[in-house]
Amino acid sequence: MAFESLATPLGVKPKAAGKPKGFPVRRVLLAIVCAGIAVFLTYAAIQSSRRAGLPVAVVPIERGEAVPMADRTPRVPVQEPVPVAPAPDGARSSAAQVETESGVRVVRQNGGQAPGASVIRVPDAAAPETNRLALAPAPDPRITERIPLGLLPKVGADGAAPRQLYARPFAATSKPRIAVVLTGVGVSARTTTDAITRLSGDFTLAFAPYGRDLEAQVMRARRDGHEILLQIPMEPFDFPDSDPGPHTLRASGATKENIERLHWLMTRFSGYVGLMNYMGGKVLSTPQALQPVFDEMSRRGLLFLEDGSTPRSVAGDVGARTNLPVLRADRAMDPTGNSRPIATLLQEAEAIAQRQGRAIITVPALSANIEALINWEADLARRNIVVAPLSAVLGARAP
Repeated sequence: MAFESLATPLGVKPKAAGKPKGFPVRRVLLAIVCAGIAVFLTYAAIQSSRRAGLPVAVVPIERGEAVPMADRTPRVPVQEPVPVAPAPDGARSSAAQVETESGVRVVRQNGGQAPGASVIRVPDAAAPETNRLALAPAPDPRITERIPLGLLPKVGADGAAPRQLYARPFAATSKPRIAVVLTGVGVSARTTTDAITRLSGDFTLAFAPYGRDLEAQVMRARRDGHEILLQIPMEPFDFPDSDPGPHTLRASGATKENIERLHWLMTRFSGYVGLMNYMGGKVLSTPQALQPVFDEMSRRGLLFLEDGSTPRSVAGDVGARTNLPVLRADRAMDPTGNSRPIATLLQEAEAIAQRQGRAIITVPALSANIEALINWEADLARRNIVVAPLSAVLGARAP
């Protein structure tokens, strides 16, 4: 336009610019270049995806005869999936199997195989669990008292006791029964998880008071059906060489101090049917130290298990005077696991149960012990003996 204006004589209006004739060559070239770039980018993206191992789905489309407008519904043939046996609950299925079941053909570069990823099948939440029995929620407000330290169990207004309401239900049977109590639960996260998830709910778990996340662990254990005990540190004869830890009940301690320590321990978590000693030979052999402690346990509707390690124990006599149900283990393993082999302990427990209708044993919660108990219980039914929660052996002694 500027050139034409200069070339026009003065006084003469320049001609109006007309539309260009034809289609400019440069626009054609620009369109060709853009189209080429688009094709190149698309090809590059496909090749990049294939190099990355991403699958490309190809759905074959079949050409058919002309169809009237009213019936023109797109027809895409679906390849029938190859029948595959369903994986059992909790099993892992391969990615190739999942692709086969879906009926989608997957094309990979150079005929590659399905990736090593797998699909985890989550069991149906409504499916009934085997060997698990969820217990009543805890704490139950009817049998709970709040103090500044936390929550304590108590006997309800209707006379209901924690040892009854927090117990695992057990079907009456005339078969000999063995109560197996795992001790030291809650100290090791790994063995605690194994004890809760791998052992049947008929095994009783005794939690130490010094573990982490005790409330959550106990809740999980009760949800899986395990009856719960709380271990109480008590003074041994060689104290302080052997020290059960803070808040230990002392044989020479003032009654008020021992009860305060007992309350601190009892507020660590809720949902237990009773208490059991951790060490404590000196306290269990001293009636004047033991009686006020047992009075408090009885008043709160609990039971007490003595681990059987103290020959001079007066727990049975003091329990009778205080109306506290006291049980004594027939056999006990050393907490370090260095005493008699567990196989010997289990054989002795079976003989006792056959003879007197029931037996109680305490076993440290160690990985090897848990594995041995799993194998032992699987074979126990052949000998007509059952594992029972601790509360189920009360009064189960044969005449």
